[in-house]
Amino acid sequence: MAQCMCKMTLDVAERDSIATVVARQGDSATRFLQVYLLSCGEPMSVEESVTVVLNAKNAAGEIRAFEGEVCADGTLMLPLNAWMLRAVGIVQCDVSLFNAGGGKLTTPPFEVEVVASIADDRMLPGDDDGGESITARLLAEEKVYALDPVLQEGEYNLYPLCNRKYALDLSDDIYASGEGWKSLSLVLPVPEDTDSDNWILIYCHAPLRVAGAVSIDWGDATSLLFADGKIPEITVGDFDVICTYSKAAGKWQIGAVQYESVGEAQ
Repeated sequence: MAQCMCKMTLDVAERDSIATVVARQGDSATRFLQVYLLSCGEPMSVEESVTVVLNAKNAAGEIRAFEGEVCADGTLMLPLNAWMLRAVGIVQCDVSLFNAGGGKLTTPPFEVEVVASIADDRMLPGDDDGGESITARLLAEEKVYALDPVLQEGEYNLYPLCNRKYALDLSDDIYASGEGWKSLSLVLPVPEDTDSDNWILIYCHAPLRVAGAVSIDWGDATSLLFADGKIPEITVGDFDVICTYSKAAGKWQIGAVQYESVGEAQ
């Protein structure tokens, strides 16, 4: 992801600072300050063991503190946190340094001016009036969600949604039945828009038990398509389940990629 690095010099001996940084409303995890510290005009040495904190006060008077870090060259790396950039206005800031002996040193204040973006992430429309938020959809497709099995009548079911990445962790003993596994079924959704691409990716971790690898009920085999025409048989503890919807066939296509360390495969 592209990042914006703003360089700033602060002299801890000065009363005020005229430094102002401009940032865009709604940005997150992409804007940082690289701060060079001076003392009476001379470069200040900052040990890497020092704790660095960016103090911020927004236009509503709310105050938060965000931890930064000391770089190898002695400069400070500070994040412009999403909390700071959530609303248009001036955010007043300074930086505090703390050492293990209880010492504290604070810089003169400076400002972060948060200016409005053309499109608010919460209000971005789709291609037409009432359409889906394009930004929201793209962000959702990049995020990895936890896929929690749902217990129903003694069996666990998985209910993923279309166009989502999931992490499925079956390490907990609640999924065990003696030395083996409780029943686990994958319930695939009916795509709402079959003219668009529909897919599901599930990263699975299911540590091997005495009885072997986890077994998954994929659903009605006659209504599904499988890679190489074979129903996947899981034999390892780490695997991916890849589902893509075939527009032509009107069916979900399912494949499993299984992983082992080098030399483990027989």
